[in-house]
Amino acid sequence: MTDLCDLGFVKDAIGETIVSTYTLDMQPTAAPMGVVIKNNKQLLVRPYVSSLTYKNLQASRCAVVNVTSDPELFYLTAFKEANSGGKLPCGFFEKAESVAAPRLRTANAVIEVLVTKVGSFNSERAEFLCDAQLVAASKALPTVYCRAQFATIEAIVHATRIKPFLKGSKEEQERALNLLELVNVCQDVVDRTAPNSRYSELMADLSQRINSWRNQSESLR
Repeated sequence: MTDLCDLGFVKDAIGETIVSTYTLDMQPTAAPMGVVIKNNKQLLVRPYVSSLTYKNLQASRCAVVNVTSDPELFYLTAFKEANSGGKLPCGFFEKAESVAAPRLRTANAVIEVLVTKVGSFNSERAEFLCDAQLVAASKALPTVYCRAQFATIEAIVHATRIKPFLKGSKEEQERALNLLELVNVCQDVVDRTAPNSRYSELMADLSQRINSWRNQSESLR
């Protein structure tokens, strides 16, 4: 069977994935999330305790870790309001083979997992130790490295914390400003390496979204 190391995971290094789960009323959902492998059969998922993924994992004790390099998938799962109707289409998903969780149809690889232990990573995040029940990868051709593609994903990952930090304490607002600087660096990479591309379109939409968060935050002060 394919193992986690075959998918490029490196021990003690965060791999950016999309974790998909069912809600309590069995609706499929997904969110970008960094995971860390313990060995070639186990990984750690560390969601914020305020997140829907945390609640779903607590209830179902299973999930699918989806591996993809598609920035659009990261964007649409991070910001559900960007989808038609404000939620992820059911057509994005299919049933997993070995666990009671959904998986993304277009993922490059999927890791179906069962939670074996729940702990605390820090005051804001839980830690779920998961055993891989099935690892499956598509037979995709190698693809050229595009800086804009990965810069877009990096910006999306940073942006997922900007909105809550803008609403938080003074310290959290400073963290939001630091993340904004990182997003701007990613924006520069996309502008220089892939202007007028789908990546630049995603970054433009993300920029508008961030500006609306900042305006809302300032209006509440």
